[in-house]
Amino acid sequence: MIIEGIITTEDDHGNMHVAPIGPHVDELLQSWVLKPFKTSTTFANLVRSNRGVFHVVDDSLLLVRSVLGYSNRVEHQPAARLYDEIGWVLTDACRAFPLRVSHWDTQTERAEAICQVGKSIELRAFWGWNRAVHSLIEMSVLWSRRHLMDIEELCGEFQRHRIIVHKTAGAREIAALSLLEDALGEFIDGVRTSGGGQ
Repeated sequence: MIIEGIITTEDDHGNMHVAPIGPHVDELLQSWVLKPFKTSTTFANLVRSNRGVFHVVDDSLLLVRSVLGYSNRVEHQPAARLYDEIGWVLTDACRAFPLRVSHWDTQTERAEAICQVGKSIELRAFWGWNRAVHSLIEMSVLWSRRHLMDIEELCGEFQRHRIIVHKTAGAREIAALSLLEDALGEFIDGVRTSGGGQ
């Protein structure tokens, strides 16, 4: 089973990095396998420190900010001061799972990190998801695959999910949608300026 969430890692200067990730887990949440791309910052940070913190979230704005790489706009606290130096914990998450890599397999395009999980940190109750949040998750996945998609298909999928968001969203979902739309617009402008296309 794959759980969608956010991982925090630390760079060699001690700064927090946030990124979306979908670890493979068992139903008891005891078996964890991360599959970061070897070109990613998350991979580089994990290889160096062999630790990260996975977060279960119900806040679409928090998720979208992490998808877009806005580490400096994500509220956090240094867990080293509170949770036995496990890493960075996001204050707006519901649960945090400290992970330590025990084995790496880097023979494939996406590395596989088998992790040991520490005691989970309960931050607040899971509020739940509505249709808008589900659509924002799908839009975030589309955004992460934008370079692999035809632009017309990408825009069509965004429009389909945009309708659902506007029908069912609250203020934070609308803010998340705005960030994704701005990022999509910049991406399309960049492709057209370069004369490229998909």
